[in-house]
Amino acid sequence: MVVEQKVELRHLTARVTAAESLVEELMTENTAMEARMTAAESLVEELQRKNNVQATELGVTQQSLSSLQQRLTTSENHLEELEKQQEGQRAAVQELQNNNTVKKVAFSASLLTSGEGNTEHTDVIHLIFRNVITNIGNHYNPNIGYFMAPVRGAYYFRFTGHVAHSGSSMRLDLIKNGNPVVTAGDRPTTSEDAEDNASNGAVLQLDAGDVVSVTLGGNVWDDQYHRTTFSGFLLFPL
Repeated sequence: MVVEQKVELRHLTARVTAAESLVEELMTENTAMEARMTAAESLVEELQRKNNVQATELGVTQQSLSSLQQRLTTSENHLEELEKQQEGQRAAVQELQNNNTVKKVAFSASLLTSGEGNTEHTDVIHLIFRNVITNIGNHYNPNIGYFMAPVRGAYYFRFTGHVAHSGSSMRLDLIKNGNPVVTAGDRPTTSEDAEDNASNGAVLQLDAGDVVSVTLGGNVWDDQYHRTTFSGFLLFPL
């Protein structure tokens, strides 16, 4: 029995030794795993810190981008406003130039380009003043005898007629769009009063495209002294 117990004791001792070796091995593996876990946790923590830093940098970048977008929008709005102002200034300059051009409207013309004599008609005729003295703006047409208003405004017109050695009376009418406005005239000349003059004028409010002319009933004289004339000019636009 003593021998058997010794043998069994040796077996138990071997098993205990093997178990202790296994426990020691497991403890070593556990220590290694703990070290690896600690390293992994440290890596996770480091990655988290980096992620936080990147998130912060991303937030700052987004804020900067938002600020830049706001500044860009403000700049675009300002640029658009400047373009509108510039366009308005160009329009104002153009309008001033147009007004300045339009304000330069004036003409004077006499009846005959050469020679002398009476122009006589028993019926009312439209006079054509062919000898242009001045025609600033070219709004008087010497081919048809009409002045056409370029803009709405107040215009002044004057006409003068001369009659000499004629048995007919003289009647001149200032005509606006086919309608008489004012008249100038005289009776037939006599041996005691061989020559006569008559004139009249008026300020007319015209719209763009309105026409003004002079008509004759009877006799009117013109010569190299340009005694029979038609004149007009723009006082101011309306």
